[in-house]
Amino acid sequence: MTRNTSIKLPITIESALRNLCQQGYALYDEAEYKKAIRHFFEAWTLLPKPQTQWQESAWILTALGDAYFKTGNFTSGIEALTSALHCPEGNDNPFIHLRLGQCLLDNKQKTAAIPSLQRAYELGGMSLFDKENSRYRETLISHTNV
Repeated sequence: MTRNTSIKLPITIESALRNLCQQGYALYDEAEYKKAIRHFFEAWTLLPKPQTQWQESAWILTALGDAYFKTGNFTSGIEALTSALHCPEGNDNPFIHLRLGQCLLDNKQKTAAIPSLQRAYELGGMSLFDKENSRYRETLISHTNV
C-alpha cells in the first residue's frame, strides 16, 4: 500500500482534524474519556480512504486506543492500536506498543501482550513503564529476558 507521507491533506480537513483532536485531548485531560472518543472518532472519519495511509492516522488511532484503554474498553483499544501500527511511523512508536500490550493483557490475552510490551521496551526503554501500573513492568520482566 502506498502511504501519503509526503502528500498533505487539504487544509480544511487538516484544520478540522486538529480542532477535533484538540477538543478530544482537552476532554481526555479532564478524564472525560467517552466524550474524547467521540471527537477522536469524528476526526478519524474525516480522513480520506484508505485512512491508514495518512501521516495523521497514527496519532488519531493512538488517541482513540488510549482513550478506549482508559474506559476499560480493551477490545476497541486493541482494534484502534493494532490499526495504528499499520500507519506511517506507527510501528516505530513505543507508546502504541505499550498501550496495545496493556489492552491485550487486561483483555486476558497475556501471550499476545508480551511481544507488544517487549517491543515497547525495545523502542522506549524501561522508563516508558514508570508511570504505568507495576503489573505491566512485572509481566514484561517475568516473561522476557529484560
